Amino acid sequence: MRNRQPFFFSLNQVTRQFSKSFNENLVPTGLYLAQWSVIRYINLHGPCTQRTICSNLNIEPPTLTRTLCRMESLDLIVRKEGSDKREKMIHLTDKAINQIDDWQEKIISFENKVIKDISDEELEIAHQVFQKMMNNMKASEGETTGGILIE
Repeated sequence: MRNRQPFFFSLNQVTRQFSKSFNENLVPTGLYLAQWSVIRYINLHGPCTQRTICSNLNIEPPTLTRTLCRMESLDLIVRKEGSDKREKMIHLTDKAINQIDDWQEKIISFENKVIKDISDEELEIAHQVFQKMMNNMKASEGETTGGILIE
């Protein structure tokens, strides 16, 4: 069996560097990766609960709570009552919606620098590997939670 530790160490370092570089590149916009992840998710899927965001973005509830509070203070999201009065729906504000195209342009520019000299084929293979790894981890979580798969 080959030593896989270098792979996982590299994966961790790339993830950390990506977050750091993303945040540094978007400093002028005042947007951070954690906030962009939430904005992008809500923009794609519509208003949703905090629990849904946590589950689908793999964010711990206390971490997301801090991010949402910060986003609320920046007028990027608003919490509204949903059909279940116990849980609020998270909506993007007009301010956030109006900035998405500008943010997306800056993010694409940053991402293009990150993937410079990497072919589309290499990116597709990496994406497939990451998806398999994510599926394996989710299945493993299901095993450790008594067979209940967490989605």
